[in-house]
Amino acid sequence: MLLRYQFSNFQCFRSQQEFSLIASLGADPAEDLLPMTPLKGTALRAAAIYGANASGKTTVLRAMHFMARAVENSHRRWKPDRPIPVRPFRSGEDGPSAPSEFAAEFILGGVRHQYAFSLDGAGVVAESLVVFPNGKKQAWYKRERGKPIAFGRSLAGDNKTIEGLTRANSLFLSAAAQNNHEALSRVYNWFSSCLSFVSGDRTSLGLSARQSLADEERRSEVVELLRVADLGISDVRVEAPELSESARRTIQDVARLLDSLLETDEHLLPVLSEMPPSIQLLHKMGGSLVPFDLSEESNGTIAYLALLGPISKVLKDGGVILVDELDSSVHPVVVAHILRLFKGSKTNPRGAQLIFNTHDTSLLSRGLLRRDEVWFTEKSREGASQLYPLTDFKPRKEENLGSGYLQGRYGAIPFIASETEAEEGTDGEEVR
Repeated sequence: MLLRYQFSNFQCFRSQQEFSLIASLGADPAEDLLPMTPLKGTALRAAAIYGANASGKTTVLRAMHFMARAVENSHRRWKPDRPIPVRPFRSGEDGPSAPSEFAAEFILGGVRHQYAFSLDGAGVVAESLVVFPNGKKQAWYKRERGKPIAFGRSLAGDNKTIEGLTRANSLFLSAAAQNNHEALSRVYNWFSSCLSFVSGDRTSLGLSARQSLADEERRSEVVELLRVADLGISDVRVEAPELSESARRTIQDVARLLDSLLETDEHLLPVLSEMPPSIQLLHKMGGSLVPFDLSEESNGTIAYLALLGPISKVLKDGGVILVDELDSSVHPVVVAHILRLFKGSKTNPRGAQLIFNTHDTSLLSRGLLRRDEVWFTEKSREGASQLYPLTDFKPRKEENLGSGYLQGRYGAIPFIASETEAEEGTDGEEVR
């Protein structure tokens, strides 16, 4: 369970930002919240981020994505002689940039964990892991550039040997997991397996959806999600492709070549080696089921289908999914349905959490989001973005949040210059 994460000096954000999934006391009814066992209080199952285009909504998700991929890939994928691939805030000022900082607090195995690191292009500046078994603080390790790593007595394992294998530009947590450190591998697996990310571009997700439909165990779940969305789809037909052995070997050779040439987070060999199955969606027309190829479906249907692979997985297994532009080519009614899936204890028994950004204000107007589930991003005149919660404004319970947002009551909306201001080149008010 993710409780909160922080970041600073990352892309369009300069100062430290915090995104929290800890529920506010008395904000709204608590029947759809998650108990933060063993802590007191409750956590949110979902949270939404609103803001103008280019205000930083996507970057809030990218910050957590960068943190997870740094943990997963820094030791085995980052090149020893290359700078760390982080993009700090570009202020236009001379001089070296401050480190970019990332931190996450989460509950794993009934124990609260706090993991943090900071880095610049040259390497890791600091890294630390603190855990709270039985509510008691244990500092497992603390790392500072230029100093030996300080290990706590509670962290068993071959720590010193792994320290010697850890490069200046890789995280100790990443190196420890690659060297089978039992205690730290569990923390590593939380970042690599319990967090999933969906970008605004749904093209690559088509493969995920196809694989989900090819899996008999998950297929029924995906088909049911298609049915309840009222797209006129009653079933799915899946057919495995037939490839000759020579064609398969050629595809594998191409995948290996691309893996050697491209510096990507994911290997292409296992993806391209398994050709996706052929999918036809069966539409009910009168008393018959008529098959449609995916090329014949609408963009909205394809976008929803592409989301179902990762969504069905996280609802089944638990974890956290972060979706950029949840409403991209998807009808507001379908977006609301996805939100209800996560917020319902029956449809989400494993306590999966959904974080997404959107422009869909109907979610605010229809009361589908608690007030502490709403966040905003806004960019200042200097070009630095800021993240803040709706609860900062203390809206009344009867207040129409959608209308208030569109009226600019909470900021985070575009400022449209008048024709006169545009012609005269006046600054007008602060760009939001």
